[in-house]
Amino acid sequence: MSKGSFFQNIIDSFFGGDDALAIKRRILKKTAKNLSKTKYHFYKAGSHEIDPSLAKFFYEIYKAISPAQLMFANVNPNSLKRITIDLSLSDSQKKLLDELSEEAINEKAKSMKLEELRHTVSENLDKFNAEFTTEKITKADMLYTKLILLKNFTQHDFYFFLKKFDSSLKERNFTAVPRFQTINGSYIVEDIKNFVSVAWVLPMDAEWDDVFKLLKALKGVEPITVGTWKKVLTRLRNIKDHRIFEMIIQLITENPSYRENVKVEEYHIMDDFISQTRKTADGTLEDIKAKQTAGKVDNLVGQVFGNTSVEPLKFYTDVMSENFTRRGLDGFVYSEPMSYLRQFLLDYVKKDLRELADILVVRGEWATQALAKPMSESSHQLMEASSAISKFDEQFSDNSEFTNKMKTLLPRIERDREAHNIAEMLIHDANNDAARILISSRQNLVAFARNLKMVLEDFVKSPHSEIIINWKELDHFAEGKLKPMCIDVYKKIFSFVSLIQNFEITIEETN
Repeated sequence: MSKGSFFQNIIDSFFGGDDALAIKRRILKKTAKNLSKTKYHFYKAGSHEIDPSLAKFFYEIYKAISPAQLMFANVNPNSLKRITIDLSLSDSQKKLLDELSEEAINEKAKSMKLEELRHTVSENLDKFNAEFTTEKITKADMLYTKLILLKNFTQHDFYFFLKKFDSSLKERNFTAVPRFQTINGSYIVEDIKNFVSVAWVLPMDAEWDDVFKLLKALKGVEPITVGTWKKVLTRLRNIKDHRIFEMIIQLITENPSYRENVKVEEYHIMDDFISQTRKTADGTLEDIKAKQTAGKVDNLVGQVFGNTSVEPLKFYTDVMSENFTRRGLDGFVYSEPMSYLRQFLLDYVKKDLRELADILVVRGEWATQALAKPMSESSHQLMEASSAISKFDEQFSDNSEFTNKMKTLLPRIERDREAHNIAEMLIHDANNDAARILISSRQNLVAFARNLKMVLEDFVKSPHSEIIINWKELDHFAEGKLKPMCIDVYKKIFSFVSLIQNFEITIEETN
């Protein structure tokens, strides 16, 4: 250690030369000196005043960007996104986009089968997406980012800031010469910070011609010329590079540790646009399918039940389901097919099908019992199904365990994730139980119909039948109407199974 350093340390220890306050003062003094060496004499460190030259600096920028400020104020933000995307699409993509619109898909649905329409839409989507290279997406996203950053910059309230220097200043009136006065720095320190937040995020080295080309396409004229904007950016860049505002804020706030910390934002619109295009097309196809399914369902309901009104279950219903869906939960997804199944079991299975089963299975003399067993078992299972549905439905009655649990859980699900998950699991379990009944009943109906078709073919062979050997006796018992009875039951089962197949019935795994 040198003698000078040694004696300096002794002096500092006596007079507190290195205490925090003294260090801060030395740093601020150095900052003021550095600021004074620049060509921007915006701040007077001795008096803590802001010079009118700072107001003039902002006024020139305000004057330059004022037309753009007015234009952006009258532009729908969504139109900026739309025109950015439109300018990024090729002519072939624009044509494909028209083909993928909801209107175009619905129009095609009038003359195309659903599967053919799905294939066409899928091909168009693939062609549409194929042109979106990474470079193309990045370019479009950057264009939109620059556009929004320009908009945010021009929308900054320059007028409010300048009014603090000249209270008589009129907004966007650049004919009168402003009379800016010296003001205390504390009055505008937050304004400078706000300005920095919108100015320093601008990509000052980027190419801006594409932005002004877009604005001209939007409004027919450029709000400001590219040359004027580049001059503004040059002035901003000089201020930023020399840390002028950072030093001013440090001096005004007497905080030498203050640093300009600006969050640079990037806007990504193309991925969302591509995703939304597919979502719109898929959603339109699903709506078409739903409408076609509803039409098929109505037609099949008429074939199966005629004019008979189909009553819903007592508790597993759409009405109860609304208590769950409006809270963001899944609902009872099989209430409609379950009501059809119960009605079919009561109106038809327990009457016509049972009567036919009694004739064929009970009175029929089968060549072997093994041949009779499938029809016997399927008819027996179908007879039990209506009781299973009633028992299932009672699980959701007013005082059931399910309902009591849901009454406890529902008020908590919005703030309690565990309560939400438990409620969701209970509903999933209920839907899975309904699905099991529907799938089992459908399988038994198909099995009965398959065996019925087999015995009908055997009936035609009579008296040389090989499955049931007493067809003549059975037909006599049925008053000569056995064959029509078999055909009628087969047709009814076929129509009902076709009806149920319009509903996507699956048993979902739960964790």
